[in-house]
Amino acid sequence: MKKSSLTISMIALLGAVWTGASWYTGKIIEEKMPALTDNINYKISSYLPRQDIKFTYQDYHRGIFSTKVRYVLQLNQDKTAEKIIFIETIDHGPFPISQIKKGYLLPVMASVHSTLENTPVLEKIFTANQGESPLSADSRVSYFGNHTSVIHFSPINYEYQDTRLTFSGGMMTAHLSNDMNNADFTAQSDAFTFITQNDLKQTETLNLKGLTLSSVNHMGKFGVFLGEEKIAFKEILFNVNDKNNINLNGIEFYHKTNELDHALNTELNYSLDDLNIDGNDFGSGKLFVSLESIDGQTIKHFMEMIKNKTIKSLKAENNDEFLNTDQKDIIKNIWQAALKGNAVLKIEPLSWKNSQGEGTFNLQAQMKIPESTTTDPQNLSLASGIKKIDARLNIPVVMLKELMTQISILQGNSQEESQKLADQQVQSLAKLGKLLNFTTLENDIIGSQFYFENHQIDLNGQKFSSQSFSELFNMAGLLNSEQQTAPEIPSTITPSNP
Repeated sequence: MKKSSLTISMIALLGAVWTGASWYTGKIIEEKMPALTDNINYKISSYLPRQDIKFTYQDYHRGIFSTKVRYVLQLNQDKTAEKIIFIETIDHGPFPISQIKKGYLLPVMASVHSTLENTPVLEKIFTANQGESPLSADSRVSYFGNHTSVIHFSPINYEYQDTRLTFSGGMMTAHLSNDMNNADFTAQSDAFTFITQNDLKQTETLNLKGLTLSSVNHMGKFGVFLGEEKIAFKEILFNVNDKNNINLNGIEFYHKTNELDHALNTELNYSLDDLNIDGNDFGSGKLFVSLESIDGQTIKHFMEMIKNKTIKSLKAENNDEFLNTDQKDIIKNIWQAALKGNAVLKIEPLSWKNSQGEGTFNLQAQMKIPESTTTDPQNLSLASGIKKIDARLNIPVVMLKELMTQISILQGNSQEESQKLADQQVQSLAKLGKLLNFTTLENDIIGSQFYFENHQIDLNGQKFSSQSFSELFNMAGLLNSEQQTAPEIPSTITPSNP
């Protein structure tokens, strides 16, 4: 009897503690709501300064174990109908009932279930989804304020007049720190199809298959997000009236940014496994671009300037001046940061490969702070900030002929006609390039080597001063305008002494 009484007492005590803890947790959540909305609005204004978007909450009803609230994303302050509303059910910690049902027994501040409300701006999407919310999310919020969310997107099949949209649905997993300075997410969807009619009453179809996204980012010491992002498609297909099929397979975009003690490095990587047009295999391509040693303090100063102007623009009646200034300053400040850090731009490589070979272009260009101190750094020319350039081009003749043949076939020519035409075009191109010394032709490779340093240029073994090289380009322009037999290169354009 005593054991039973003790057990009942313990259960009652735990129940009381749980109730009290849940009530107190709900109170903490309510107290944090104003700070949360202010932080979100600041982030929105920072990343989307031209958009009149505001985040608020309303209809807050706090209970002992749960709270219900509506988050409102007002898309246009002048049009009350343009809003997206999230319906939130917040189960209070430390042990939210919804998490216990899923077997998650670690203490958290809250568990949140989110859906969309049917508002005028989302009405068509709800109709396409049989009146149900097109997405739902389940999130856990730790006592430190960190969020972990799993978002499900519903399949959609929508038709209106000559337009049809089908979406297989998808899923996203996201992790967000309380200050929003650390954000990781992954997402995937199997298929998306969009069919419509163009102005010529032709049916255009776009198919996207196998979409995956991933991102791992954190805020760095220079005010720039560091990390990497990747977007990939298994296949993209476009056609008109089920003809003129353009099929891209294995598309991937990759971006990475990291920081050293005083500098930032960033790189972009694009790749395509296969391009097929109307059954013709055009090959594959890739591009790798990097910019190394961008001066971090210059970027930090620029980011702080953007932040301050964003805050001013929110308070100003007419914020166009601030926003336009930001756009003008972006390239200028990045260029100054590259000069100050003696940054190195690399393209290693830009390439295209087909059944007959691979053509490549490689480039390394190192920046420098210009020697002139009498000119405003913001007004210096591009060339004055270049220390050296090393560029190399290699294109196999057979590879280029194959590419030109495929293009000619698409234009309606036969295989035989296309091969003859491609042979003529490639031979003419190779001869003209060799005549101007822009390219060489050795071992059936169209090549070119360009090197620049200390105002001296080495082009395929011939050395020029910067001035004489400019004259060479001017002469090439005359060739294009006259469309006549190429004139002789004037003897005044002579190689300078090494």
